[in-house]
Amino acid sequence: MVQQEDLIASKLEPPVRDARAISRAALAETARDLLRAGGLVTVVAPGGSGKSSLMTELHQAVAQEQIDASWLGLDAQDNDPATFALYFIRAVQAIEPRFARDEQTALRANPVRDFDALFDLLHSRLGQSVRHAVIFLDDFQHISDQQILRFLNRLLAQRPSGLSLVLASRHELPLEYARLLVAGQVVEIGPESLNFSHAEMSTFLERYHAVQLSESDLQALDDSTEGWPTGVQLIGLALRRHKGPAADLIHSFSGRDRDLTRYLVESILKLQPERVRQFLLQTSPLRRMSADLCIATTGNSDAPALLEQVGQANLFLISLDREGRWFRYHHLFAEFLQSEFRRRDDAGFRQTCLRAANWCETRGYPSEAVRYALEAEQFEQAVDLIARNAMRVSMFDGDHYTVRDWMRNLPEAYHLHRPEILLSHAWSCAFSRDTQHALALSQQAIDLLDSEEASTWSLSEEARERWLLWALNVQAATHACSDDIEDCIRRSAALLPRVPDSEPFLLATLANCLSYSYFARREFEDSRHYALMSHEQGHRADAHYLSAWGDFLHGLTLVESGNLNAAGELARSVQKDSEGLGLGQRSYVAGLAALLSASIAIQRGDFATTAEHIDVGRAFKDIFGPVQPQLVALQNEARLHVSRQQTEKAYEVLRDGQVAALREQHRRLYVALAVEEAALQLTADDVERARNTLRRTGLLPADRKSNSLSRAQRDGLKLLDAGVHLAEGDARPALRLLTSLQQGRGAETRGGFALAVTTHRAIALWDIGSEKEAARQLDRALVAAADEFHVYPILSAGKKLLPLLDYLAEKRPAAASESLGPVLELQNWLRDYLGGSTHGPPPTGASAPQSVTERPEILTSRELEILRHLQAGLTNRQLADGLILSVPTVKWHLHNIYSKLGVGNRGAAVAAALRQNIL
Repeated sequence: MVQQEDLIASKLEPPVRDARAISRAALAETARDLLRAGGLVTVVAPGGSGKSSLMTELHQAVAQEQIDASWLGLDAQDNDPATFALYFIRAVQAIEPRFARDEQTALRANPVRDFDALFDLLHSRLGQSVRHAVIFLDDFQHISDQQILRFLNRLLAQRPSGLSLVLASRHELPLEYARLLVAGQVVEIGPESLNFSHAEMSTFLERYHAVQLSESDLQALDDSTEGWPTGVQLIGLALRRHKGPAADLIHSFSGRDRDLTRYLVESILKLQPERVRQFLLQTSPLRRMSADLCIATTGNSDAPALLEQVGQANLFLISLDREGRWFRYHHLFAEFLQSEFRRRDDAGFRQTCLRAANWCETRGYPSEAVRYALEAEQFEQAVDLIARNAMRVSMFDGDHYTVRDWMRNLPEAYHLHRPEILLSHAWSCAFSRDTQHALALSQQAIDLLDSEEASTWSLSEEARERWLLWALNVQAATHACSDDIEDCIRRSAALLPRVPDSEPFLLATLANCLSYSYFARREFEDSRHYALMSHEQGHRADAHYLSAWGDFLHGLTLVESGNLNAAGELARSVQKDSEGLGLGQRSYVAGLAALLSASIAIQRGDFATTAEHIDVGRAFKDIFGPVQPQLVALQNEARLHVSRQQTEKAYEVLRDGQVAALREQHRRLYVALAVEEAALQLTADDVERARNTLRRTGLLPADRKSNSLSRAQRDGLKLLDAGVHLAEGDARPALRLLTSLQQGRGAETRGGFALAVTTHRAIALWDIGSEKEAARQLDRALVAAADEFHVYPILSAGKKLLPLLDYLAEKRPAAASESLGPVLELQNWLRDYLGGSTHGPPPTGASAPQSVTERPEILTSRELEILRHLQAGLTNRQLADGLILSVPTVKWHLHNIYSKLGVGNRGAAVAAALRQNIL
């Protein structure tokens, strides 16, 4: 069971080696010879054979040779792809700290269901980042999941050069490594190799038990135990208290496993003082124990001393850390003690588990607490624990794997016992892309709350109404996760007025739902309004995921609207929030900030900065939740590949995303990625390939079903159609499409889409011979983009823009050029980039932070540009020539400027603009 906050650290370190341990130097040397070159070492033997001891010695020997080594001790909970992947990644990070950070972020943020794809990525990452190293996997008998086994089989078959594996198991390994055996790249260590020799038995008994045996007694011990280390240990424990001849005791122990339980009862447990015996039984359910936990579970303040006494008596106690804080019993001994405890006092066993559960909960280990309660079959207690923790874990921490794991282990009959359990489960299903199940669960809650059965929850009318609001809130969020935009808006807008101010979490969630949905419809003002509300209410609720989502959506609206400076400030704010909350650089919140920062850098043509952020943001390609981060991550990565002339990689990224979108039935994501792929192909002047992409995805004009597309999608496809016409030399139909996009009802007048439309319209006008009007259109785009250096929408028109840029440069008079400043910088950067010349990064001034609170927009971008020229002292004729306008048009703009600023002449206009910080 994975905890969001951290994994159990003791599983990632080898047990502390006892200084008295018998060295298996010969075995270790044989294995080490192979590991130096790279290979597989298997240690397969029954429990109690000394597998872990040998593994620990070998790990130590490898480290002494300065070969990187990692360790993972497995248990039954690791037979789950998500849990195994998280622990495996963390184990490898002991060798290479940056290993699979993207995948780790995705796993922690949301469960991933396509584990074969995830494991393929891990295999690829190993090949890229790990060179000469050894990975130790202990207690492999717990692993049978086919996806995990497929991963390890592939790792064995296509092992990165220099990487070795050491696996220990009680049973034969269910892995395919015959080819490695034939190639001499496997060392197999079985039980016979692990059995003690006469000399080793003698040394062991003397070191651990101060017992010396004659040669004949050693031979009898060998005959009885066959050198089995645990058998020798049991005899040693018994001999310390045996008063007769050693031979009598040795001969009473015949065979191995079949006599173990009887022998432990008769010769070991019964020989311990009563207080030690009770301590052993009462602590046996603990998978790991500390002195404080032992006090809590036994109720005995002497527990720390008893724990120390058990260790000194060599009663199968294993230290899990070098500080001596955490311990566990040897698995065989623990299994025996648990069985004996249940047989003697089943109620006491359950009581110990409940005490352990309570202790773990108060110490911040909710997953272990639930696990103890479930193991004791104390399902009511488990229900209470889950109810107290599930909403925080799922809704506030975003740890959906843990909640779903709890529900898998809690009998279904208990799933309806508490509304918070039912709704937390539904929430986690929604954010794990199991939206149908989420809707069914939340509807089940609504039905129960609306029926007389709600009385089984003992709810007051006020509480019933409150939980009904939460259930409806979960449904709204589920529709956002399934990208059901219209239904999400309808539900969220209807519910929002019903939510009181005392429920900030609900208010923040609904605000995010509305912001997300309006953003999908490209209704940016509404999206921004609700994003700001989400930020405020999320902070009130102390729900950093919700406030971060609000900031992320707000940032996206600013990017789409062309306010890149303000978006950059928001991205930095989200990153600071992540750091302030101690979430780390690879958290979900930090990932949202990185996505936003990468998008801003892309829009500025700052591909070096994009690369710095994309490593974190790329993880969202594999996250199962709302699709917008996934879309942004895929677009960013594809555009970065194109900037590096890696167009095939870009198309592959987008096609992989389309496959995932079809699999998850996300039509909007599929259409957006198909449009992006075709648009990049048009930018590369590959119109035939763009047409093939549209044909393959069913998006050719003749194949489209308009009623299945939103207006935003139809407009995006209309721009793409215009690009196809331009690429095929058919400018007039392109011009008609672009004119309707630019001048039609509800047309976007600012931001990236408006810039792209204006730029393409300039090219269409150029192609039909309207050179001067084409220049005016392009200048309009440059003026609108210059202050923020919003270059990507213009750049995406491709090299067809070059003749028009050259024409514009020739036509600008020198007097006007001196005052154009940012416009000329943008114009020259585009000419260099599209012409293949060396170009520097965007001007640093473009990235200067501005207030997120936007200044009232009293002047248009054209009017602002004219004001700057007025400040430079240009005449009306110079203004007209520089801006590719007629003199009457310049006068008309001046009249509007004077009117808006409340002045009557040029000088007064400049003075007013300076006073108001417009210039």
